[in-house]
Formats: sequence, C-alpha cells, structure tokens
Amino acid sequence: MINMAGTIDDSRYFWKARATDGNFRIGLSDAAREEFGEISSVTFSTSDKEIRDGHDFLTLESPNTVSDTTVLHSPESGEVVRFHTELLYQPDLINSADRNKNWIVEVY
Repeated sequence: MINMAGTIDDSRYFWKARATDGNFRIGLSDAAREEFGEISSVTFSTSDKEIRDGHDFLTLESPNTVSDTTVLHSPESGEVVRFHTELLYQPDLINSADRNKNWIVEVY
C-alpha cells in the first residue's frame, strides 16, 4: 500500500517493541511469515546508520513470492543501533515466532 507521502507502507509485515533501554526492535510479524512462507535468505537493503519510513529495508527470498526476492520497506524512521547480522548467516531465525530470534534491527 502507498501512503499519502508516496512511500510504500509495509508496516503490516513487522512488529515493533520497546526495550528497557529506550531503543526498540523491529521484527518480522506472524502475518508476514504466513504470507511469505519459509524464508531462505535475508539481506539488509541498507547498511546506513539510519532507516527511513517507507524506504527499502529488507530483501527476502521465499517460495511464496511472485519473483525470486521481495523487498520490504521500513515501517519506521530512526537511528540504527544494530542490525541482527546473524540473520545473514542463519536466515531460518527469521522464521521463528520467538521475537528474540526474529528481530531485524534495533533503532533509537
């Protein structure tokens, strides 16, 4: 869905949760995992220290997508504290319902 600012709104594919240190994590939602199926590859669409709402954020490979890959757009803007780089080497973590495993990025 495209919002009023002309950016793509993929927020339905993500969960957001505030951590005790004031940062918050963004992860892949149950609805996204159900729609995309078993994800076999994860790539961060940016290595910038900042993410912007509606901009390229994450590229996934899964059997349930129309093309080989699907680019998802950030549901939030903020300064990146850290990327969950384990997803690059263990993409099966993103398929977990456990938020301690399927988070993507931590933002301030």
